[in-house]
Amino acid sequence: MKWIRHILRSPIERGEKGLILKNLLLKNYRNYEQIEISFEPGLNVFIGENAQGKTNLLEALHFCAALRSFRTRKDKELIKNNQDHAYIKLETSNQDGEQKLELLLTEDQKKRVRKNGLSVTTISDVMGTVKAVLFSPEDLKVVKDGPQERRQFMDSEIIQISPRYYHSLKRYQKVIKQRNQLLKSPTITEEQLAIWDDQLSGHGATVIQLRHRFLQDLLAFANPIHTEITDNKEKIKLDYKPGIALPKDWIKFDLGELQRHFINELKKSRKMDLYQKTTHQGPHRDDVHFSINDMDVRQYGSQGQKRTLVLSLKLAVLEWMKQESGEYPVLMMDDVTSELDKRRQEYLFRYLKPIQTFVTTTHLEDPIKQYACGSVFSIHDGKIEKKEG
Repeated sequence: MKWIRHILRSPIERGEKGLILKNLLLKNYRNYEQIEISFEPGLNVFIGENAQGKTNLLEALHFCAALRSFRTRKDKELIKNNQDHAYIKLETSNQDGEQKLELLLTEDQKKRVRKNGLSVTTISDVMGTVKAVLFSPEDLKVVKDGPQERRQFMDSEIIQISPRYYHSLKRYQKVIKQRNQLLKSPTITEEQLAIWDDQLSGHGATVIQLRHRFLQDLLAFANPIHTEITDNKEKIKLDYKPGIALPKDWIKFDLGELQRHFINELKKSRKMDLYQKTTHQGPHRDDVHFSINDMDVRQYGSQGQKRTLVLSLKLAVLEWMKQESGEYPVLMMDDVTSELDKRRQEYLFRYLKPIQTFVTTTHLEDPIKQYACGSVFSIHDGKIEKKEG
């Protein structure tokens, strides 16, 4: 049980540190014309009324980790009105030294990325340079909404750590799109589908295997965290529901066995796929079921239980990334402290003290004020000013 006691202690008690974001430069990003800001290693707080640019700042920081926005799929929407480009430069520091990441966004071209002054041609080569966990009110969708939100949750965390997962997921998404287009052809045959099924099953088996491992590890971290937050009243469970029919002992399959089983399931569903002109089997239909004390959280959980579950998941992701990469990521919290009572806020900031954390809020109150020290910034109309004292 030593590992449980280990993760219940905060990172500062364990003497562990993580990634530090040092300096950010933004040009023509959202409502920012040009700003340059330096951050503190611990808690950084951004105060301002709504629509002043707080979330835009977090979005820019998180963009450097995910290389896509958590608010839009269109990079051109990140460019300030009446401008033709946006530029982000982020300087970081970790156990391996200092890094510099630059991103140029234009309306008519794909984003251009430079790492330490050198152009990056393959996105997977830069994934993981900045590791970040985002916690926002939108994260309640992971528990409340449909399976797509839960798949997106898994994808956004795993791709920061595993280039293999990123490659397999992108290839799978490309093949599933091509296969579905082919199914709409009036002349398609089962024999033609077999060619695509080999590719689909190969990439899909890897996605399924890595998602399952992620959820197993995540539960191991999340359960003791959640138990402590809820004063030993609640125990959580995560049940992975793969989008293909699998036997009960499938977790014993190696990758080859899983791929062969996947191909057989695709064969069984070909007639239905042809009839309905879409692919019915695969990780694009995966889901995750969350339960608290054997109660289905999505169906019967209270708002407070859902918020606490998401908080436990986000803290567990921090621990999982530390396990996988050797260092803690940064944490970004967009206007979520108002969703948590004072006791949970106190637990959160005490736990996170050594992890660089970025928080947006409209009011500076305890316990944020207590832990922020001098790392408080005021944001108004795209302008940022550090507050003294």
